[in-house]
Amino acid sequence: MYNREGETVATSVTPLDLHDLGRLGLTYGVAGYYVTNPYDSQRRLVEEIILHWREGVGAEHSPQRRRALAAAAIVETVEEAYDAVAAAEGRAPYVAATTARNVPEAVPAERLGEAAAGAPVLLLFGTGYGLTEDLLYASDAVLEPIAGQGDFNHLPVRAAIAIYLDRIFSGRN
Repeated sequence: MYNREGETVATSVTPLDLHDLGRLGLTYGVAGYYVTNPYDSQRRLVEEIILHWREGVGAEHSPQRRRALAAAAIVETVEEAYDAVAAAEGRAPYVAATTARNVPEAVPAERLGEAAAGAPVLLLFGTGYGLTEDLLYASDAVLEPIAGQGDFNHLPVRAAIAIYLDRIFSGRN
């Protein structure tokens, strides 16, 4: 990810994002989602949170959250997520990245299914100040950014994911 100075960094995982991503995935029928982070401490934190809601006291307290987090996994790199999807689906995924920046030849979210041509899709979202250029241009496609009003364009990742999933699965603008 980039930070506000444009440096490549690893961002911290936010527990609220984990819960909300699970709920979004369950709502839209997403097969799974991966949280990537290069730091052992961050991956352990995510694993503990997921286990708490899948098997711990949280699972008894909130069966809906247990269902929502059933599809979550933590990996160190995007490559590991790619390999996991390929192994689960029996073929390589189509990789689509998201960004708030305007990128030439970006694909509208509503056309992602057509662009992927039936392949499983690995959809990349960034935190901080977005995915690095390397990740964007290594992807099969970059989706058009979400455009709001005015010149401010820095949504929370879970809000961006909700909007993109709605556009991808319902075809609305």
